[in-house]
Order: sequence, then structure tokens, then C-alpha cells
Amino acid sequence: MNEEVATEALKGETLPPARSVLGWPRQAMQSGNWERACERWSILRQVYPEVEAAWVQAAVAHRHVDQYEVAEELLNAARKRFPDQPGPVLELATLRCEQERLDEAMALMAQARADFPESQALLLKSAQVSESAGELDTAMAFNRLAREVFEDAPAPWLQYAELAMYAKDWETALARWAEVRARFPQHAEGFTRAADAAQAMGNERSARQLRLAREYGNAWLESLQDEDDTEEEAEHTITPPQRRDWRTFIDLVWTKARLNLKSEASKNHLRYLWWVLDPVLYMTVFYIVFGVLMERGGPGFIAYLLTGLVPFQWFAKTVQQTSNSILGGKGLMHKVRISPLFFPLVGIVQNTGKQCLVFAMLGLFLVLYGLPPTIHWLAFIPIVLVQLLLMTVVSCLLAMIVPFVRDLTNLIPTGIQFLLFSSGIFYTIDRIPEEWRSIFFANPMANLLYQYRQIFFENQWPDWSGLGWVTLGSLLGLMIVIVSYRRLEPVFPRVVIE
Repeated sequence: MNEEVATEALKGETLPPARSVLGWPRQAMQSGNWERACERWSILRQVYPEVEAAWVQAAVAHRHVDQYEVAEELLNAARKRFPDQPGPVLELATLRCEQERLDEAMALMAQARADFPESQALLLKSAQVSESAGELDTAMAFNRLAREVFEDAPAPWLQYAELAMYAKDWETALARWAEVRARFPQHAEGFTRAADAAQAMGNERSARQLRLAREYGNAWLESLQDEDDTEEEAEHTITPPQRRDWRTFIDLVWTKARLNLKSEASKNHLRYLWWVLDPVLYMTVFYIVFGVLMERGGPGFIAYLLTGLVPFQWFAKTVQQTSNSILGGKGLMHKVRISPLFFPLVGIVQNTGKQCLVFAMLGLFLVLYGLPPTIHWLAFIPIVLVQLLLMTVVSCLLAMIVPFVRDLTNLIPTGIQFLLFSSGIFYTIDRIPEEWRSIFFANPMANLLYQYRQIFFENQWPDWSGLGWVTLGSLLGLMIVIVSYRRLEPVFPRVVIE
């Protein structure tokens, strides 16, 4: 497209498809003629106001000629016009970084991750903004999430290597560029940037080999033995310089849990529907065995069974999944300086997200079964919060102990099975002799299931005293967890690889 065609388009006499004319202002950008690019984007913006690039790319051009106010106006307008697109936010964060308003850039990224949880570009930009702020360990964590979720995409792996280049950790950079070459041999950066790293180390011979390998291929490079050992050993030398604050830590836990849920759902044909079907099938099995085959229970037995099984299944799945989480996260632990608490907390948040839907299904079932909501249902919130606190303590304690006593993983399923039958799921409290009830309620899950049934099944307020004791015990346990993790944090990276 040229100026003549653009003028005719403005007159409305010709209007070619937008895709066919976007190359016109981009040619000016590629040649570095930013002022002309600004003019061309301005013309296209009048002809194609519905095209996002006409606003965002125009802001890029104005930013390159130091017209920051114009760029910001364009991006704010683009955010209003295209609220379902992350592009304007990404470019606005870049603008903030260039203006050295890094706190605002990081706040933009945090909000954008909440609005667009499935965006690869946002994770990469989050890492870039954190890098600009000097928080290299935070940048590494965001990049790690991008590589886990978008494993087959080259961009996260290229950034992974560039982060080491930024830190001037040349040996680590060489190892990462080697991984880029293995995964994406068609990307020239795996050779050229690795050559830059080798040259920065003063290894001219390796730099020459890497540049030649761009022409002759990765197989030719692998046949050379001179530098192979150096690259293999470099993989374990990453030592990020600083620790994240608690807000960033919480943001990472939340982001990782969301991405895990997305990844988990994408592996199944029924996707999110399995989050409902799985507990329904689980509860159906118990109902058939106890309610039909063994003829246990009576009127209202189904509701009684479900009000116990649904909360218990949440507890059981969370504890079982998180107990081995620190061992499972040893790869990340050796690449990023991160609290081991990150791993069980991700599992807890992930399972809690799924459980929200299950609790909603339970409420719907109770209404259809003839147990409509009463004012006592308001106590559901404090009961759930106490159970969440209890699960956090139990999950984190087990996750902390398992790396030291790995045989414990074989006992956890048995322990959960014991709790299943000793928490009053299949029988009422009346069946327990009076003298044994204090011991029965010493089991915190039995106490919590009793509270759920008080509000859902009996239409009464929970036993606040009993709930208070569970809360107090869980808070004490939480203090022990926090202190223990702080003291053992330097020990975990060594223990998990033994």
C-alpha cells in the first residue's frame, strides 16, 4: 500500500482488506523510519479503527520518537476498544519500563495475568518486567511457568536463555542455548547467542564453532568434544541473587495453580466437566455399596452421605496430591530460589478451585432433595475456611517430612483410608458410645464433618466451641509449619536429590 492508495481509501473509494495493508506502516518500522511509521499508522487508524494493530503498533512507533504521552493515549484508547486483548496492556507495560516506572509496570502485569490467565505473552512480559526491575529470581519463576504450560513454543525457551545472558552467567547461558538448539534447531539464536556467550567467556574457539554450526547444523556441533563437558556441567550452577517478597510469592502460587488447572483440563476430552463427574462417580460408588447392597441408612441417607463425602474427598485429594509435592518440584528448586512452601500451596489452591464447583453441585443437590437453604447455611463459610486452614497445615507438614522419610508416602493412603472410616461419614454420632465421643471428636475431620451436617442436614448452627478448638489447633500447627520451613529451607535442595 502507498500514499495514493491510502488517500483513496480515506475517501471511501477503495477499501482493501486490513490484513493486506498492515505491511505498509510496518515497512517503515523495519527500516527505522519511525516518524513515517507514525503517519502511516495514523492513516490506517482512520480507515480501520477496528484493527488493534493500528493503535498498539502506532504507540510503539510514537514511543520510539519519545512521544510518550501520545503513545499512552493510544494505548489507553486501545484498552477501552479491545478489552479482551492483552496487546495494549503489554505495550503499556513496555512504555512504563522505558519511563522507569517499574512499580506501575509490575502492577499492570499482575492485573493482566488475572484478566488473561491463558496468555503466553503475558507470562513472558511478566518475566521481562521483573528482569527490568532487577528481580531475576521472579523473572525466572514466570519464565518457568511459561515453559511448563507452553512447552512446545520456542519463545519461553529463548527468554530462558536470555535471562542468563542478562545476568552475565555465561556458563549457564551456554547450557540453556544448548537446550534451545536441541529443541528448536531451526532458531539461529541457539547458535549466534551461544557464540556471544562463549566469546564473553573468552573462549574464541567455541564461539567460532557455534557460528559455523549455524550453517552446518547441530549434529556437526555435537560431534565436537572440546566444550561438551563445560556445557553439561553448567546446567546446575544457577544461583538467583535475591528473594521475592510475600506478595510476589502469593501471585506466583495463584498463577501456577491457575495454569495447572488449565493444563489438567486440556488433557481430557470432557475438560472441566470431569471436576464434577469425578466426585459424583466417587459418591455413587459408596451409595451403591452402603445404601443399596448393604442396605444401610434410611430416609435422608443420601444427603447425609454426601454432606460427609464431599468435604472429606476435598481433604483426601489435597493431602495425597501435596504430600509428595516438594520432591516433585526439585527441578524448579535447583533453578530458582523459591520457598519449598510454594509446592504444597499450589496443590492446595488448585484443589480448592475445583472444590468450589463441587460444593456448588452439593448445594444444588440438597435443594432438589428437599433441604432448601436456611440462615444456618451462612456458617458454611467459616467451616470451609477452618477446613482449608487444617488442610494447609496437614499438607505442608507431610510435604516437609516426606523428603526426609520417603517411606511415609506408602503410609499416607492407608492413613487417609483410616480417616475415611473413623470420621463418621457412613454412620451417625448416635452410634458412638457417650464415653468415646470426646476421642471421636479429637479427630479434626470428624469434628468438621459434624459441623457441615449441622448446617446442611440438621438446619442448626454448628458447635462453635468444637469448631474453635479445631481452629486453635490448626493455627498452632501453622506456626510450627512456618518456623520449620524457614529453618529447613536451605536443607531441602540437598535432601531432595539424595
